[in-house]
Amino acid sequence: MQLAGFSLLDYRHLLETALEQNYNFYTVAEYFTADSIESPSIVLRHDVDRRVGNAVAMAELETELGIDATYYFRTSTFEPSIASRMETEGHEVGYHYEDLAKARGNVNRSHARFAANLESFRQHVSIETICSHGSPLSPHLNTDMWKDARTPADYDLLGKAYDIEAAADGSDDRVYFSDTGRDWNASVPGIGAIHETDDVIRALESGDCSAVYLLAHPSRWSTSHFQRVERPSWDLAAETGKALVGGVHAIQQTGGHVAEQTRIVQALRTLAGTGTPRSERE
Repeated sequence: MQLAGFSLLDYRHLLETALEQNYNFYTVAEYFTADSIESPSIVLRHDVDRRVGNAVAMAELETELGIDATYYFRTSTFEPSIASRMETEGHEVGYHYEDLAKARGNVNRSHARFAANLESFRQHVSIETICSHGSPLSPHLNTDMWKDARTPADYDLLGKAYDIEAAADGSDDRVYFSDTGRDWNASVPGIGAIHETDDVIRALESGDCSAVYLLAHPSRWSTSHFQRVERPSWDLAAETGKALVGGVHAIQQTGGHVAEQTRIVQALRTLAGTGTPRSERE
């Protein structure tokens, strides 16, 4: 985990460097529909897990620089007026779905939830692509809802964000940079390990990354002095909670059992900061 390098000023430096290196920016929908992708290119995506205000600040910065990006909103972070304004400014708005986790693994219920939530979003903005939320506190992978015969095309969608082929280890032509865990945790042939934001900037300047898929979570990027101090501590606690909950899920999947309402599970949900009241999980 990197303690520095995740401020809005750092993000501006990253974007300005990309523009100086003549990168062409694409939303996820633009990537799917383009006849050809101009090189060098960056597919720019944001998963709005929390802190909608940070997403607004990032979108405004991108608009100032003439860059369009894709913003995936959860039902808990979707604010119609904000999403509509982003779309008007040229950004793509998508659905950050977590319906299988909310349906506790029931695929049919998850599709019913998905359809209802998608329709609710579409009353305010056009939704062309989707992206699954990790739901670290659930043992269910939201992507598993597509293991039956149904596909995103059944919902008039172009596709899923993870349909874009990219790899963080340099094994694909498109390099995947993700700030998950406040560490880019990638490797670029000819450059080496990428951990800090400055490493990403160096990779863009090198000319060795002609195709990039970049994911930046707005909640990880501080927009004030308070957040610069608070964010690393919060992220450390959240990542620790995710790791512990992952261990609980592993125990359950191998025959062990930890009761849902025990103090340890309740504490871990609080620590990770993504627990929801029971009424909201139904």
